[in-house]
Amino acid sequence: MTKTLEYSIYHFFEHILKLKISQKSVIRGELYGASIPLYFKDEEYSFYLFFQKKALNEIAQFLLYEELKEDGLADLVKEVANQIIGYAKKLLNDTNGKDEYRLGVPEYLGRIDGFSKIKLKEKFTYEVKNAHFRIGYKKL
Repeated sequence: MTKTLEYSIYHFFEHILKLKISQKSVIRGELYGASIPLYFKDEEYSFYLFFQKKALNEIAQFLLYEELKEDGLADLVKEVANQIIGYAKKLLNDTNGKDEYRLGVPEYLGRIDGFSKIKLKEKFTYEVKNAHFRIGYKKL
C-alpha cells in the first residue's frame, strides 16, 4: 500500500497538476487537514492529508485559477483526498483484479496547529513551490 500511495501522490501533483514535488522530512505551521477511510474486506485504513494554506492555493490556482477563502479551502482539501486516495484505491483494485477496496467519504478536519496526536503508520512529507504537505495513513 505504501508504494501505491507514493505513486498516487506523485501522479496527482506531477502528472495532473504539472507541479514538481520533492520529499521533505518536516512540516510546521498552521495546516488544513482532511481524513478519508479506505476499506479492504473487514479492514479499515484511515488516510490523513495536511496542507499548508500556500500548498492548497497552488492547487487552487491550477484547478480554479484563483486563491480560495476558508470555505473553499475546506472543499478543496476534501477533493484532494478523494483524488489521491481514490486513485490509490483504483490502483489497488487493478492490482488484485477485484473491487475489494472501497473508499469512504472525506471529512474536513479544520485548521490544525499540531497534529502529533495522530499516530500514522506511514507518512510522506513533500514540498511544492515552497509550501509543504503531508499525507499518511494508519490501520484502525
